[in-house]
Amino acid sequence: MSEPIATPVCAPPDPVGRALFFLSRAFAGAGGLVLLSVAVMSVASIGSRVFVGTALLGDFELVQIGSAIAVTAFLPWGQMRSSHVLVDFFTTGVSPRWRARLDGVGALLLAACAGLVAWRMAIGTVGLKDSGETSMLLGVPIWYAYACMTPSFLLLAATALYTARTKFRGEGA
Repeated sequence: MSEPIATPVCAPPDPVGRALFFLSRAFAGAGGLVLLSVAVMSVASIGSRVFVGTALLGDFELVQIGSAIAVTAFLPWGQMRSSHVLVDFFTTGVSPRWRARLDGVGALLLAACAGLVAWRMAIGTVGLKDSGETSMLLGVPIWYAYACMTPSFLLLAATALYTARTKFRGEGA
């Protein structure tokens, strides 16, 4: 465990990296606002349950939808900051150069998976919109959540490709 606990927040020097950095930070900020809204709504629902005797209708539906949107919005920022959890048990003895290469391979795999998820979510969004599926109590169209999460997975794929490139070039080692 030789890595620092907190990594400094510095934008990459190249234009593509800066654009991805600021876009990822904006997504994380939006995800934070969604999560804050869910928290406020949860407090209001609990307060309503305590003082009035009934919870807000559909509060758990909104928590599910909002949490899913928020979590996916945070993923690209975590990738740009290299703050995802890494298990380095098998790589503690390898050189920094090989570790960077392995991190690059991991970033490429993440990019492929995120791209695949984004593609399938886009297809799922269209299917859910066409079927008209809604949440049980509030009747919120489910495709809204998918439509909000798909760009996050696309951005995650882009940030993973970018970080893979920096690892293979030795810039992120």
